[in-house]
Amino acid sequence: MRRRLVIGGAVLLAVGMTATKLTKPEVEKIEEHTGKKAEDLSEDELDAAMGELGIEGEEPSDEEVAMLEAAEDK
Repeated sequence: MRRRLVIGGAVLLAVGMTATKLTKPEVEKIEEHTGKKAEDLSEDELDAAMGELGIEGEEPSDEEVAMLEAAEDK
């Protein structure tokens, strides 16, 4: 699953089987660092970029995960 969903000031990224909650500036840093859209990265690429940039991200809530899954079903 690859999906980007913007909720308020947060960006939820679903890459593979992992969902991560980031800020818009964090996503921009990752994209600038990798040269790819964040949702086009593999799980390993996203994890590596986040580690190299010192970005931890947050775990999305159950409600946010449900919103991602609903968007994927459309």
